[in-house]
Amino acid sequence: MGIISNSREGADKFYHDFLGLTMTKEGVLPAALSEQLFSFSHEISMLVYERDGIKIEIFICPECVQPSPDLRHLGLYINDLSSLLEKAGEFGVEHITGQKGDRTVHFLKDFSGNLIEIKEM
Repeated sequence: MGIISNSREGADKFYHDFLGLTMTKEGVLPAALSEQLFSFSHEISMLVYERDGIKIEIFICPECVQPSPDLRHLGLYINDLSSLLEKAGEFGVEHITGQKGDRTVHFLKDFSGNLIEIKEM
């Protein structure tokens, strides 16, 4: 899964400090490849965070404008929803809830506004 982040600091704070993923790779997507893949002719820094079979590529691109409404999101299964939501409050991570029938759905927003759906295992 690849998503856009406004800053490296925000990506580190959310994906490493908050979610506990490990940064396993850091690199730069050359402008030519960025143009071929994304029609964006600039170098883009890329960070890769991983843990327990999860791999997320974060493209640091403050000038990239995301579509509105942005319906893209990724989902994570976790063991302890209440502990994660408590930690979200401590980190200043926005928690959004909604109702889907008789079930409550939970989303967190990273510091660039990307939605992460959280489901308890």
